[in-house]
Amino acid sequence: MTGSSRCSELLAAILLVVFAVLPLKADAQWVAWNLPQYQETVRTATVALGNSFARDTYLSASRYEGPTLGFVTDNWVGYRPYRLFEYGRNHSSLFFSSMTNRLNGGSTLQLAGSERFALLHPLVSCGQCDLLAGPVAMFELGVLYNQQNSNNPVNVEGYLAAGFCIENTFRFILFNHDLALQATTYLPLAGVGFAPDYDLPYWLMYQYSEYNKALHFVWPFNNQAISEQISLIVPVHSKRLSIGYCFDYMGNYLGGHSRSIGNGVFTIGYSVRFQSKVWGR
Repeated sequence: MTGSSRCSELLAAILLVVFAVLPLKADAQWVAWNLPQYQETVRTATVALGNSFARDTYLSASRYEGPTLGFVTDNWVGYRPYRLFEYGRNHSSLFFSSMTNRLNGGSTLQLAGSERFALLHPLVSCGQCDLLAGPVAMFELGVLYNQQNSNNPVNVEGYLAAGFCIENTFRFILFNHDLALQATTYLPLAGVGFAPDYDLPYWLMYQYSEYNKALHFVWPFNNQAISEQISLIVPVHSKRLSIGYCFDYMGNYLGGHSRSIGNGVFTIGYSVRFQSKVWGR
């Protein structure tokens, strides 16, 4: 609760500063966020800064925490109208962090990346709100390099799974400014997870075909994972400023060991619209 409260307070402070210093001007022709039309792409690129955490039980239960720097991109594409899935969304992220264990002074480096592609069906679409949902293919991989473990310093965790995505956009006017609040949730349902045992090095697992020690069928009861993203879209001249918060988490108890990797980061960047064809033309 303490960490969540600090995150909420920091996000509120950032938003207040943005409203106070940006020379925004409301315009009837400006819309903070619209879904892409047919053959149109909306791309958002953001820089991420926040905190990472990891838990590993190779020799003893250890929890690591530290600052994170990353890069996140989101692409929305408009498909042919009146089909089952009218929109596509691609989410990519890459995070790097240096974490320490406060109990014994150990340290570890983390490199984590994810790729998600969703097909979205409009459930609700009106002037004020867009609610989309659909299937998503998810890939996530995290690499930990434990600088205190010379025997088996590298720990790799990840999964490839099919899941569900729901996205909601709410447009509103605040202090005569046209804004949009966007929230997205990704949930993996079933797939293959990479969570190796520690009794064999990775190359020996491959040499002796001990794939059952590394590859496992995963579903929500043995691989808990979630990705949530919330963003505030603010029109600034011809672009859209995006301010948000992303939370990624994956944890499992596979191969006889309990492990987890997570990131909580604030993001800031711009959203740009690319249009190659307009409806009706």
